[in-house]
Amino acid sequence: MICLKCYGKNNLSKNLLTYLKTLQYAVEGLAVDKVLVIRDSDGKDPKIIKAELTQKVQERPWRFSHGVHVCVIRREVETWLLSDVAAVNSVARARGGRDVAQVQGILEDIVDPKEKLKELLSKAKLDYTERVCAEIAQSLSLDTLRYQCPSFHTFEQRVIHC
Repeated sequence: MICLKCYGKNNLSKNLLTYLKTLQYAVEGLAVDKVLVIRDSDGKDPKIIKAELTQKVQERPWRFSHGVHVCVIRREVETWLLSDVAAVNSVARARGGRDVAQVQGILEDIVDPKEKLKELLSKAKLDYTERVCAEIAQSLSLDTLRYQCPSFHTFEQRVIHC
């Protein structure tokens, strides 16, 4: 598996074809088998974003034997990190922080989940950093994530079946 960090939705859109070109020669000069392009919708209609990215992908032929698949996540990935307070508390305890309560309401309806996550992490005495978020992600219960964020199941199926 090769992961390319795209540094934001604007950069992904602007440089998508460059990233795909890189992946065509990523494995000893050969293309990877398949590419999964993942982007959050930022509250916009995921279908429109998916159509735009898919159109861009289709501008030229690619050498990926299993194709290029576009997956747009509802809201932001931070919503997923909010889904499992046990994971947040586990990381907080390991880093000398404190336990926090579960965020109430429908997580996928939170307009700015990144700010909500920053607020939750602050209460837990954690900084919002890439490393802290990675530790939370590693501790997440997939069952809890599926329950709290139903659109995760759609994402998961796309990853499995793409």
